[in-house]
Amino acid sequence: MQLSKELKEAIDSNAFCAISTHLDNYEIQTHLMWVDYQDNFIIINTEKDRKKTENIRNNAYISLVVFHPTAMYSSWEIRGEVTEIISEKLADDHIDKLSIRYTGKPYRREMNQDWDYENIKSRELWKIKPKKINSMIRPQAKSTSE
Repeated sequence: MQLSKELKEAIDSNAFCAISTHLDNYEIQTHLMWVDYQDNFIIINTEKDRKKTENIRNNAYISLVVFHPTAMYSSWEIRGEVTEIISEKLADDHIDKLSIRYTGKPYRREMNQDWDYENIKSRELWKIKPKKINSMIRPQAKSTSE
């Protein structure tokens, strides 16, 4: 399934996403995350040994919503499957790329500071193959009090 040009542009513009993983057969866990893409795969970078990493190993199906960073009424719901988990140096380097894009500096440290010096936990990348994408592109509207 192809990622649309608009979705890629939103991600490149620092969109956030909410990811949902299965805790068990009855409960779902949701987290707000940075998001990336590679070709037509969604990429999530997370710390190893978190509950969500256990969840995804037990059930690789995932749902996420990417929110357009400047148009709050526009979003994309993506349902898919984690088809690959990538660890170690590649994942650690990727979080620095994301952190520089989102914050202007490497992840949890200043420029030129060593990863090991800061005692940062290792990361992993989830490569997500979309099975369904629901695009909800809407013109900006003013919010009103209820």
